[in-house]
Amino acid sequence: MLSRFAVPLFCLAAFATAPAQAMDTDLSTDISSFTLQEPAGRLSLHLVPSATLASGYGSSFFARNPQTGSVTIQTDGLQPPVRGTIAPETLLRENSAWYFQQTSSDLQASLHIDRFPENGHITIGRLTSQNGAVAELRVEGDRVLAIVDNGTSTQNVVAGTVYPQQTVRYSIHTTPNGLLVISVNGTVNHFSLPSAATTHALWFEAVAGEQGFHRPSHSDAARVTFTGLQVHHQAA
Repeated sequence: MLSRFAVPLFCLAAFATAPAQAMDTDLSTDISSFTLQEPAGRLSLHLVPSATLASGYGSSFFARNPQTGSVTIQTDGLQPPVRGTIAPETLLRENSAWYFQQTSSDLQASLHIDRFPENGHITIGRLTSQNGAVAELRVEGDRVLAIVDNGTSTQNVVAGTVYPQQTVRYSIHTTPNGLLVISVNGTVNHFSLPSAATTHALWFEAVAGEQGFHRPSHSDAARVTFTGLQVHHQAA
């Protein structure tokens, strides 16, 4: 179980490293908590509910392996840019929003990075609100960065490293007292967030997203296979 002790405001509070065997722990892929967001024509989105995903839905942006249950999502570099970013991004968005103060919550994921964009930067997960990401996990080369926004400033932390064979296991954990815990391949970081960052409705996202400059080409794509994906909210 993740630690829930209080820490100074918005700072890196703990660091630990677990052995690579931590990736061997089974984590099933439960898409019943997620809605797929994928491109649908120029600058528009297609939302696919979890029930449709489970019934065998597939597209050029989403595929599910019926034998293993793993899901693959892809953001295509050919999609038109808006303000310098990929639009729209392909992701699995949690079905229902919730509040930081309401309950303890977790997103857990294990994944394989199938394809990096040409710049080597890819987004793999978020805790977000209508105002933008509170916490985002990005892979740059063999490092996983956590970008955490406390409502007034942003902190970038090397949250862990990518295992060989391009595998990552991460979790994003929140508690009602404002504690945010991010674990990446056994490395654990704690942040304490003020109310400015926790008053809005939030949700988790599992992402295959490009960052920065990209070529408008099918070959410049970000693709991730989630071999495990679960969301948990502790009963109030």
